[in-house]
Amino acid sequence: MDRTWMSRSQLTQVKRTEKHLLNVEFKPIRKNNLPRPLHRVGGPRLQSSKMLNIGDNYRACFIWKTAQEWEGRSLYGWLFEETAKGLLPLARMDYHPSHKPLHLVLNCESGIYLVNRNLVGCKEYIIMPDSRFDPDSSYDRDRFINIFCAKLNIRLGEGELLS
Repeated sequence: MDRTWMSRSQLTQVKRTEKHLLNVEFKPIRKNNLPRPLHRVGGPRLQSSKMLNIGDNYRACFIWKTAQEWEGRSLYGWLFEETAKGLLPLARMDYHPSHKPLHLVLNCESGIYLVNRNLVGCKEYIIMPDSRFDPDSSYDRDRFINIFCAKLNIRLGEGELLS
C-alpha cells in the first residue's frame, strides 16, 4: 500500500528535495480540468495554473478566486506527490480575506488516507497573521506564490516571480 500520510521527518525530507518552478500562468478553469483531488474545482470566478511539474514526482497547482468584494476573493497553492494511485497532497497554502490570514496546511502525522483527497484533518499553521493580499492583483498573486515556494523550498525560475 502507498504511503498516504507523512511523519515530520518524511515531510522534512520532501522539503529538502530539489524542486523548481519556472512559470505560473492563470487561466479560467472548468470542472474536471484538473486531476483529483481538484477535479471538482471550477466556475466562472476561478482561474488556475495547470498542474505544474516541479521535479521528480512533485506537482504544484495554484488557484485564484475573484469576487466583486475583496472579502469574497481567495488564493490557494497546492503541493502534491504523484503516486501510483493518484496525487498525494503534501501541503496547501490558503488565503481567505473574509475569515483567515495566510495559512499552511500540512499532510503530517494525520493517519488519514489522503490520496486523491483534500488535506482533511491535517495540521494547520498561520504563517502571516497580519497578511493582506488582493487576489485580483497580479502583484499579490506573485507575492503569494513566492511565499509558497519559500515555505516549501521550491526554487523559482531565475529568482522571484516579482520583478
